[in-house]
Amino acid sequence: MRRFTALVILYCVLISQSLAAQNEAVKNSKYNVNIASEYIFESYPNQELIPIRLLGSVKNAGLYHIPANMKLTTLLALAGGTSGDADLGKIIIGNDQRLIKNEMGVDSKSLEIDLEDTLKKGANTDYTLVANDIVLIQNKSPIVSNDAFRTISVVSVILTSILTAIVIKDRYKK
Repeated sequence: MRRFTALVILYCVLISQSLAAQNEAVKNSKYNVNIASEYIFESYPNQELIPIRLLGSVKNAGLYHIPANMKLTTLLALAGGTSGDADLGKIIIGNDQRLIKNEMGVDSKSLEIDLEDTLKKGANTDYTLVANDIVLIQNKSPIVSNDAFRTISVVSVILTSILTAIVIKDRYKK
């Protein structure tokens, strides 16, 4: 019986370590920054290209060299679109070289764009990208956080193991 209890405890430890490793992998891949990718889009020879960093919930995140004055929606189309968990109501644009003017003409370090609203209003409200812009497409907030899910999983594994040990102990007594 002691050997079985030790095996159950070892099993619980292994499961909790596995869940912790999976949680780390999810954290590292949240904004797709672990995959190096660079894309160059040139429509005619010697065209001026500007660098844009596209991160987050898009099919192909990475460094994009695109023609000047390209719109945000066009860049997203070139990147293969957004993933299913993208929060289109909260796209953040920043620039490490300059301040960005918001809708009211005030300079700020970053700009938050509601792409769904932009698409409803039309092409004239689409953001025009400039050199060194950083575009972050955030994930939608999950209903249950990763930490809560991990805790629930570990507790359920421990309870299952304890109940299994009790059932086996009762069977041995009979």
